[in-house]
Amino acid sequence: MVLLGCAAIPCTANAHRLDEYLQATRISIAADRIKVEFNLTPGAAVADDVFATIDADRDEKISPAEGSAYVESFVRSLSLDVDGELRSLSLDTYSIPSLKDMRHGEGVLRLRATARTPIASAGHHQLAFANKHRSDIGVYLINALIPADNRIRITGQTRDMLQHEFKMDYAVSESEREPELAAVIPPILGLLLAAGFYAVARRFS
Repeated sequence: MVLLGCAAIPCTANAHRLDEYLQATRISIAADRIKVEFNLTPGAAVADDVFATIDADRDEKISPAEGSAYVESFVRSLSLDVDGELRSLSLDTYSIPSLKDMRHGEGVLRLRATARTPIASAGHHQLAFANKHRSDIGVYLINALIPADNRIRITGQTRDMLQHEFKMDYAVSESEREPELAAVIPPILGLLLAAGFYAVARRFS
């Protein structure tokens, strides 16, 4: 998967502060759905706070019910709309690290969710996304993935200063885009050279 717009994002993903809850988001657009992946990494200094939010019975273990309740509350703190219409995100899968890993600053809570959308018509569209989960300790990163569907092209991205909110403009074409010129020129040159060699060979044969 290829990220788009990484240069606009501060390089804090690999060295976030111990007292922050890093929430990294990757958004992928398809013609009939939006896929969103999250990596949530609490710093060592806030690990107990985050874990306590999940561990409702305080036994330092995360039961399936506790894990499900937390990730569902996380998803409810998100908003996503396409062309001004709200879209509901449905949780696909998640994993929650141990308290020990969190306390070492190495525990990453991973989630994947999907929002179904009507099949995108040809033309210009806009996606808006917001994450307000644990804004007291949260820091946020949002990236877009280059669409796998060749008919979809991302045309613009904006983020607020804290990256709570993200907007992305994209265009959908009626058919697959023509290959980039750089990819077309080498085959054309090869054909021209081959034709030239063939003509010379015929002349001197």
